[in-house]
Amino acid sequence: MRRPFIAIALAIAPITAACQPGAAAAQQEKARPASPIPLTGRIVDNADLLTPAAEQALVDKLDRLEQRRGPQVVIVTVTSLQGRSIEDFGLALGNGWGIGDARRNDGVLLIIAPIEHKVRIEVGRGLERVLTNQDCAQIIEQDILPPFRKGKMQAGIEAGASRILSALDHPSQGQVKS
Repeated sequence: MRRPFIAIALAIAPITAACQPGAAAAQQEKARPASPIPLTGRIVDNADLLTPAAEQALVDKLDRLEQRRGPQVVIVTVTSLQGRSIEDFGLALGNGWGIGDARRNDGVLLIIAPIEHKVRIEVGRGLERVLTNQDCAQIIEQDILPPFRKGKMQAGIEAGASRILSALDHPSQGQVKS
């Protein structure tokens, strides 16, 4: 039996300030450690939160952004953080998968762990000025959590991804618009 999504929102809210750009790339110069889960595509939906049609639509958007602008975005949903904090889990994924171009350090990782009630956005150092800590917190608070509170996980993921893609597609505009 699932827990109420209101509990998810309340548990997730305190971590939004922990969206730290560059965290996934802090150790990029070191050898890549093993990832806790395999990278199988632009979306790794291990928690099965997306319909196949929604997943394909997001994959298409992520691919178009990468082809036009260069940044690589990966969305991952997990059934378990394997006893790690979401910060450590995100670092392991980002470093293990090598998201983004190594020279530009322009990868972004959206992580959703519904069972542990956690959400995080990891941003490569090369995008810190485009997608700031504050931007990540706003995306989580304004776009992802409201649908999650209503039990609409897919809608929250889609809204958060759209906002991330918009910020990356229009970097000259500076911060993410509300």
